[in-house]
Amino acid sequence: MRLNFLDRGFGVCRAAEIDTALITQFSDMVHVRAQQMKSRLRQHFLVRKMTGDQWAYDGIGIVEATEQNQRIATTQFNSVEWTRRQINRRRFVITLPLDSSDVRAMLTNPQNDYSGVCIRAIERVYDRVGIQAAFASVNTGRTFSTAVTAATDGVITVNATAGLTYEVMVQIRRYFSNNEVGNDMPEKFLFLCTGDEEGALMQETALINSLYTRQSVVDQGELTRAVGFELVKYGASVTQPLITAASGTRNCIACSTRGIVYGMSLDLQLKIQERPDLVETTQVQAIIQIGSVRTEGVLVQQVNTTVLS
Repeated sequence: MRLNFLDRGFGVCRAAEIDTALITQFSDMVHVRAQQMKSRLRQHFLVRKMTGDQWAYDGIGIVEATEQNQRIATTQFNSVEWTRRQINRRRFVITLPLDSSDVRAMLTNPQNDYSGVCIRAIERVYDRVGIQAAFASVNTGRTFSTAVTAATDGVITVNATAGLTYEVMVQIRRYFSNNEVGNDMPEKFLFLCTGDEEGALMQETALINSLYTRQSVVDQGELTRAVGFELVKYGASVTQPLITAASGTRNCIACSTRGIVYGMSLDLQLKIQERPDLVETTQVQAIIQIGSVRTEGVLVQQVNTTVLS
């Protein structure tokens, strides 16, 4: 009986000692939440350096020849339209505080992780500014006193709420051709959409069947091009979707890479600074100053699709 008691007592002591000695292993990795990591438009659109508070994008219109069959005729001047569009400078800032007391309580210093978070957020800003410019009103004129809406500027709206099909994509391309976009020189076209629109196009035989395309869409599970448009896809279910939707309709964008221009006053700048006004505090700050404008209405089309539930 005594032996059994000692065995039981020893077992209790040993369990307590082992339990105390157990440790928790922490990962030296930090999970990065699913999100857009980098700008998807930076590589496609023209970026100009901005040196003032606002910047003017100038363009020249169309001039037609006048038939003149008289001998020693009087010179007649032709008129040509000059256009001027305003780009306003917009500043975006992200600042994250880092308390040294918190750092000492962690296995790793989160400074690099904070820097990565800031950079990814600024990259999304770049795309957001360009997408907003696609359908925004444009201030024109010598003093930018005339506001021109997208419809007045020549932006065509395509109704694809009944379904985004191969025929709709052909129609979009036809609108560009009829407005002399891409007829005389190579033109790069983009289609900014979400996974819903890609999924719809992946049901179209003419876009996925090997008899019509060499993309191997079925094998790769991804559609990258459709009727000459390069697909640029964004999340539809994120907190702040870049391709906006309202009342069950999403506003996708079909455009030439000449259709939007950026003005860059300050490219992404990342600073890690001590804050002497705060106790043991460092701040990680990312800043960008940028603007964007639609260059010409016929270079951009609004494609309305139905938001899937």
